[in-house]
Amino acid sequence: MSANPQPDTSDRGIIAALHRQLGIRFGTRFGLMLLLLALLCVLFWTGSRYPALNEKLMMSGAIQLEDPLSFEAKYPLTEAMSIPERVFYSTLNWINTNKKGMTFGILFAAGFMTTLGYLRRRSLQGGFANSVLGLFLGAPLGVCANCAAPIGRGLYASGMRAETALSAMVASPTLNFVVLTMLLALVPFYMVVIKVALSLVVILAVVPLLCRLLPAAQQAEVSAATASVPPSWSAAELAAGDLEAGNLEAGAPHREGLIRAFWEVIKAYLGNLWYIVRMTVPLMLAAGFLGALVGTLLPSEMITTLPFGLGILLLVALVGLFMPVPIGFDVVMCGVLIASGLAQGYVMALLMTLGSFSVYSFFIINQMLGLRIAALLGAAIASLGILAGLGAQSYHNWQSQRALEMLL
Repeated sequence: MSANPQPDTSDRGIIAALHRQLGIRFGTRFGLMLLLLALLCVLFWTGSRYPALNEKLMMSGAIQLEDPLSFEAKYPLTEAMSIPERVFYSTLNWINTNKKGMTFGILFAAGFMTTLGYLRRRSLQGGFANSVLGLFLGAPLGVCANCAAPIGRGLYASGMRAETALSAMVASPTLNFVVLTMLLALVPFYMVVIKVALSLVVILAVVPLLCRLLPAAQQAEVSAATASVPPSWSAAELAAGDLEAGNLEAGAPHREGLIRAFWEVIKAYLGNLWYIVRMTVPLMLAAGFLGALVGTLLPSEMITTLPFGLGILLLVALVGLFMPVPIGFDVVMCGVLIASGLAQGYVMALLMTLGSFSVYSFFIINQMLGLRIAALLGAAIASLGILAGLGAQSYHNWQSQRALEMLL
C-alpha cells in the first residue's frame, strides 16, 4: 500500500474537494459576518431596544399614548387639525417611532442573508423543527412585527425554510422576555397565559400547517435549501481557489486572505442590503400611512363605552390585526383600555392581534409566499383573537357572578 495515496481525480472526488476547499475559504467571510451581526445586535440592544423597553416597564401604567400608532408624538396632534393633517402627522410620528427598529431590521436582514450564504446547511428537516428554529431566532431580537418583517424576508431569501421566517416574524414581538414582563405588570394573569399559549399555537402549529399549502415549485425550493450542499459559486470564485484536478491533496488547501475576504463580504452585504431596501421600504411607508389612516378614523375611544358583542369583537380583532404598532404598544394600550373600563373580551382580542401581525407583515408575506399564505395566517391570528376574546369575556362574567354570589 502506498504511503502517499493518489488524489481522487474523478468527478465525485473533484466536487468533494471543491466543497471542502470552499468551506475553508469562505469560513473567513462567515466569521467576519458573525462579528458584524454581533456588533449590530449589541449596538441595538444596549443602545436602544432594551433600555427603551425597560423604561416603559418601569413606567407601567403611567405611560401616556400621544398618537394612535406611537408612544410619543414628535408632531403633536390637536383637535383643530383636519383628518388629512392628522393622518399626515401621525404617519410622521410612526416613522419617527419605528426608525431605529426598522433600520436594525433592514441591516440585520441583509446581514442574515450574507451570513447564511456561507453555510452549507441552512435549515432543519421537518416543518415543526424549522418553526422551533424560528422561535429561538425571533424571540431574542426584541423588534416589533413591522421591524421583524424585513428580517423574515431576509431569512427566506437566503434559503431558510418558510416556517423559520414566519415563526421568527411572530415570535419577535410576542415572546420577548421584556414584553412578557410588561404583560405580567399591566394585564390580568389569565390574559398573559392565553396570549403566550396562543402565540405558541400560531408559531408551532399554524405556521407549519400553512407552509404545507405552498405550491409545488416553492416546496421544491424548500427541499433544496435543506440539503447539505453548499450554494453554487461563480466560475470566477472557483478559479480564485486555484483548484485543479491534479492538486487536490487534503491538507494543502488554498486560504483566502483577510483583506480579500473583507472586500468580498462588503460587496455581498451591500448587494443584499439594496435588495432588502428595495423589497421592504416602499411597503413600510405604505403600511405606516394606512395604519395612521385607520387609527385616525377609528380611535380607541369609540369602543370604550360599548357593551360586549360579537360584531364589535370581530371589528376589534380585525383592526388590531391591521395596525402596524411598535413593540410593547399592544401591552400598554391594553393596560390603558382595562383601566378605562373596556370589556375584557375586547381587550383580550386586541392583546392577541395587536402587535402580533400588521398590514406590513401581510405585505411582506404576500411578497414572499403569496396572497393565500398571507391571508390565511392573518385569518388564523384573527380567529384565535376572537376565540380568546369570547373566552376571556365568559371567564370575566363568571368571576363577576361568583363574586356577587359570595357577597350576597
